[in-house]
Amino acid sequence: MDPKVSVLWINYNSMHVIETTQRSLDALASLNYPNFELVILDNGSSDGSRQVIERHLQKDTMSKLKVTFVKLSRNLGWTGGVNAAYRARDRSAKYVALTHNDVIPKPGYLRTLVDYLEKHREVGAVQGIVQRLGCETKIDSSGFILDEALNLYALHENSTFSLTKPIYLSYVEGAMPVYNVNAVQYALKNDEDLFVSEAFLYYLEDVFVSLMLWSCSYKSVLLPVVTGEHQRMAVSLEHTQSLELYYYRLRNRIALLYMTNSADKLRVILQIFRRASFTRGSFAFRQTVLKSLIAGIREGRELRKKYGIINLYETPMLQTSSMSRLHF
Repeated sequence: MDPKVSVLWINYNSMHVIETTQRSLDALASLNYPNFELVILDNGSSDGSRQVIERHLQKDTMSKLKVTFVKLSRNLGWTGGVNAAYRARDRSAKYVALTHNDVIPKPGYLRTLVDYLEKHREVGAVQGIVQRLGCETKIDSSGFILDEALNLYALHENSTFSLTKPIYLSYVEGAMPVYNVNAVQYALKNDEDLFVSEAFLYYLEDVFVSLMLWSCSYKSVLLPVVTGEHQRMAVSLEHTQSLELYYYRLRNRIALLYMTNSADKLRVILQIFRRASFTRGSFAFRQTVLKSLIAGIREGRELRKKYGIINLYETPMLQTSSMSRLHF
C-alpha cells in the first residue's frame, strides 16, 4: 500500500490570482497518487478568496479529495500558517508535501517524489524542478547551494545547469518539497512544527530545516523531473521591498549563521556591523540593519541553546571563506 501523505496547501489573500488558485486545487484533485489528504490553510484572508475556495471545493471534480480546511482568524505569516496546517495533518502520514495557492502541480509529482523517498530512507527532504508558470523554458526553483557565509546560490542560475540524475542540495526550497515526517521530528525534536516560526517568520525557514536534517545525517535531494509550475511572488509582491521584510531576511540569516560552526561567521557579522555604521543609506535603513544584527545574534543564541550547533560542513556547500562579497 502506498504510504499516507499530507499535502499542506496555504492560501492568503489570493483574489488577484484567483484563477491560478483554482487551477492549483484542480491540479491537486488530478494527482495520480491514491493515498493523500489535503490540508488547506487559509491564513486569515480578508479579500474573499477563502469563500471562493470553499465554493470551488463543492464542485464534483473535487469530490474525491479528502480535505481538512483550517481557517485562521489572522495572518500568522508563512511559517506560522504552515505549522498550523502541519498540526492539523493526519498523524499517521509518513510524508508531508508542502505547496500553496500559486503552484500548479504536475499529476505525477507526488508519486515520483514519494517513490524516491521510499527507496532512499537516508533522505529527509526532496524536491523536483519547478518551472515558472506560463514559461516552460524558465526555471523557478531547483533548490539551493549555500556557502560558508550563508549566501544562497540557485543551481539553475548557472548557465551550465543540466540535470540528468539526482543531486544533493544544501536545502530544498519551500514551493514544492516533500519531507519525511520521522526525519523532521528527529531533527527538530518535536511533532508540532515543521518550521521554527518564532525565529523564522519570513525567510530561511526551509534552510533551517534542511540544515538540521543534514546535521542529523538526513540528506536533501533534487530530482531531475519537472514537478510543477509556480507564479512566483504572486501574493506578496507588493511587500518585497519593505524594510520590515528586509529586517526579517537579514535577522534570520544572522541567527542561522550564529547557530553554525561556519569559519566565515565572524567576518560576516563584522561586515554587517560596518554596513550599519558607515553606509550612506538612509537613517531608517541603517537602523534596520543594526536592529537585524542585534536581534539575529539574540535569536541565534536561543536557537543554539535549544537545537545545538549546526555542523555546516555536513552539508553540500561552496567553500567561500576567502570571499569578500556579501549578498543582502
